[in-house]
Amino acid sequence: MPSPLVHSWHVVQRVAQMTAAGTLTAAVLVRERIRLRGEEGAWLRALGRALVRGSTRLGATFIKVGQIASTRADLLPRPLVQELTRLQDQVPAFPFAAVRQIIEADFGRPLEQIFREFDPTPVAAASVAQVHRAVLAGGEVVAVKVRRPDILEKVQLDRAILLSMARLLERLVPSLQLVSLEAAMLNFCSAVEQQIHLANEAAHNVRFTANFANDPEIHFPRLYPDYCSDAVLTMEFIDGVREADIESAGLDSKQIVRAGMRCVCRMIFSHGFVHSDLHAGNMRFLPPGEVVLLDLGLVGELTDTDRVMTARTLFAFATGDGTTVARLFYENAPHKQVPDYAEYEIEMSALVEEMRGKNMATTQVTMDVGRIFDLLRRHRIQARGHMTMINLALMTAEGLGKRLDPNLSLVDEALPFLAEGIGIATASGQSAA
Repeated sequence: MPSPLVHSWHVVQRVAQMTAAGTLTAAVLVRERIRLRGEEGAWLRALGRALVRGSTRLGATFIKVGQIASTRADLLPRPLVQELTRLQDQVPAFPFAAVRQIIEADFGRPLEQIFREFDPTPVAAASVAQVHRAVLAGGEVVAVKVRRPDILEKVQLDRAILLSMARLLERLVPSLQLVSLEAAMLNFCSAVEQQIHLANEAAHNVRFTANFANDPEIHFPRLYPDYCSDAVLTMEFIDGVREADIESAGLDSKQIVRAGMRCVCRMIFSHGFVHSDLHAGNMRFLPPGEVVLLDLGLVGELTDTDRVMTARTLFAFATGDGTTVARLFYENAPHKQVPDYAEYEIEMSALVEEMRGKNMATTQVTMDVGRIFDLLRRHRIQARGHMTMINLALMTAEGLGKRLDPNLSLVDEALPFLAEGIGIATASGQSAA
């Protein structure tokens, strides 16, 4: 740990960097606001673009916080969320000398005694870690994920500054307390910290592997525990097929769709342990139609109550019961200040009925859930945070499914799991309604 004097100097430097980034962000906001004048959601879109530019300038913590915020449609307006999804976590690699130093310090042996081969050029480099291809002494081809050497101190420093800023903003703008800005920022920062400790990812890998041990179509990279630490993760190198190459590789797209939907639904409704960073880049596919999930650092856990509430809500949504959807969101909201419940219920029922009238083969359920979040925000109801995590996972599965099988109906695929969730509730003595 640095001395108090050095730490103070780091704080001064970081505040100066934030001030410069803030100036840049303000300039981008003004420019984009002028450019988007007259378009729907112009102010929020301009703000999102400005935040993307500023976050990219400030590095790991801000990029990760922005990416996590982009999944929180329950807290943030949709135009802002859409712009934040543009954040790219791509940064220059750190030197191989630092990679060697970290590995040798953690395992107490020269790198050459552990690995027969080790490619000094990473196959991927991001703000938290980078990944190298290597071959163990026993001949196993592995991916070695190594955390950036300075990331722990940077994230701790940024966390302290961000929380202080959130507290100050809540005092200056009391209406921000309605969205619990400080609590939301604490949640975002905690999620970033979860990802920078690679021992967490190893533990998540073990749990996911156990959860899907009886499913031959769902896989996670095999770990090599003797060469894993908090800063280094050594795992099976997955040389699988990317989504764009599924057809040319001759894989069974329908089998992939079924496996992907089953995987996500079991995570949510059976296990209550969900991969919270699902996107096409974190999936690979193996013949004939198997799915491999990567990058397991960020997860969400659902209590039994959360799982039951989610199953009930989505079941009511799928069967067109808008009154129940409205009631469940209202009763389970952590914060609510609804001026007119009757009007809220009427609007929710109308929205659910409108969705039910669509052709389910062409409906994107997760986009419709986004409209529900917009409605909740208008009526000052805050959805429970796990609903956005679930929507993100379902959106990934549905997006993959519709690209590979345009006739996919998310409702048809998910209903058996929803019914199972409600059945569990009933068996334990709770009402299914």
